[in-house]
Amino acid sequence: MFQQTMKTDPGSHAVVIGGSIAGMLTARVLTNHFDRVTVIERDALPETPEFRKGAPHARHAHGLLARGQQIMESLFPGLTEELQALGAIPTNMGRGLNLYVGGVRVQPFESEIEVTISSRPLLENAIYRRLRTLPGVSFLLGYDVTGLTTDEERQKVTGISLRQRGQGNQEEQTLAADLVVDASGRGSRLPQWLEALGYQPPSETSVDSQTAYMTRVYRRTATTPMLYAMPQAPDHARGCIVIPVEGDRMLVTLIGLNGEQAPTDEAGFLAYARSLPVPGFYETIVAAEPLTEPYGFQRAANRLRHYDKLPRYLEGVLAIGDSFYALNPVYGQGMTVAALGALTLNDCLYDHRQRATATDMTGLARTFHKKLAKVNAGPWQLATGQDLRWPCAAEGYRPDPVTRLIQRYFDRLLVAMADNGELAEAFSQVQNMLKPPTSLFHPRIVWQALRSGSQAGKPANSRPAMSEGDAWNTIREAPAL
Repeated sequence: MFQQTMKTDPGSHAVVIGGSIAGMLTARVLTNHFDRVTVIERDALPETPEFRKGAPHARHAHGLLARGQQIMESLFPGLTEELQALGAIPTNMGRGLNLYVGGVRVQPFESEIEVTISSRPLLENAIYRRLRTLPGVSFLLGYDVTGLTTDEERQKVTGISLRQRGQGNQEEQTLAADLVVDASGRGSRLPQWLEALGYQPPSETSVDSQTAYMTRVYRRTATTPMLYAMPQAPDHARGCIVIPVEGDRMLVTLIGLNGEQAPTDEAGFLAYARSLPVPGFYETIVAAEPLTEPYGFQRAANRLRHYDKLPRYLEGVLAIGDSFYALNPVYGQGMTVAALGALTLNDCLYDHRQRATATDMTGLARTFHKKLAKVNAGPWQLATGQDLRWPCAAEGYRPDPVTRLIQRYFDRLLVAMADNGELAEAFSQVQNMLKPPTSLFHPRIVWQALRSGSQAGKPANSRPAMSEGDAWNTIREAPAL
């Protein structure tokens, strides 16, 4: 999975902008190819697992998908065991997750998928502690990157300019680098920096289902289950996630799409929870001891900056993670997409080094961005395909007949898997990025969804079963992801 042996060039230096999970995974793979790696982070990263101002999304329920866990384990061997020793909870996706779709519970099923559940700060801190012990890795904390430095012809990056936070009048410093990777997230300023240097910034595509999170931390008991009540267009715009985490806590996240949003006051928060079609959910949190006030989060739109389609590339600078592909967090793909990005970068650098030195970045930007766009196409289509079914995101959008057929098929699949373990496992394999979305169009899967979809679960949003002809059309018309 992961090429770990690579001779680095003495004196070669890479800089990563951003010290979140995407940035730290990127820094880890760069240690295979560069003598020194410096991570620039605006915040002071805590020594222990704590929420920090620069990562407001970290307060909410996060799921590390099985594929992401595999990659992180390959980057940091023993990480999973270490997390579990710190209180993270091993969970089987078939028996340990209570999944509701459209108000109907998916019955427990046999699954090969094992994941480790924790708060995001615990995972981030464990990676940070591992990374900073590696030879050649250093962190510059409390600094803002203010721009890129280039050669006289403005053809390649030579480093960055930066300034200590809170020192607006301080003279900028420069830091030389052979490669700069922007992992600064949704607020990335790389497009503006490129434009200032005479390069065309990437065009953007945005799909916004107006997703809102509201999370509160409670004390948990030994029997607190992992729960996901999945919102489903067009009738179920509310949902929730409950994950038991380290420290005898549980994170309760109330989800709203298409303009729905849980209130911040306790009465409103509980009323919203009571409205969800999940038996026992309201009673569980009413009886639990709250440890925090509710925290909200709304920056959840899918946003793609098309770095793969630039007409001209500034050599020596790359975008990764949310700086390139920012996905709606309701689908739980973000950390795994970041891990896939790091793995893709490692592969591209390995190939690049077969024909160039570590200080020659010519052609890398074009190759990497185009390859990562292909890797991320599946997660992007899954997230935006679902979000475009909400009226607020679909203004002016009219799905073509093939898309409508595929949407109808997925409706039947989600209904059918409520009491069909094989379908539920197939869906979970795709959801955890272990298999591509096209695997759900295998004739055996389509036939089972067709055969049982009209009976399973009997959700409020019932629809007539697809005909056999429609099912086979779905197989033939399935997109190549």
